[in-house]
Amino acid sequence: MASPLTEQLAGRVRALLRRADHPTGGTGSASQWRAQRDRWLDELDPRHAVEFEASDIRRLIDFLAESGLSASSRTSPAEWSADVDELTPELLFSTQ
Repeated sequence: MASPLTEQLAGRVRALLRRADHPTGGTGSASQWRAQRDRWLDELDPRHAVEFEASDIRRLIDFLAESGLSASSRTSPAEWSADVDELTPELLFSTQ
């Protein structure tokens, strides 16, 4: 059963995705990674009902965990990891 994400949580995930980039040494090409990121951004668009199955949330968490930090971001790698770690339980509990 699909569960809605709050607008606030979806906005925080979108902001995190905008700071992300294809990870160094990651699988697939940078253009494939960007296409996947853009799909996530579209699915989290507040103009749509933002509802996900538990499996979708796990895929999103995996995508965030495997993503790298954008070179233009003013975030350190430690802050990036902390942000992903902070959102993970919120995302997991959003489908409960």
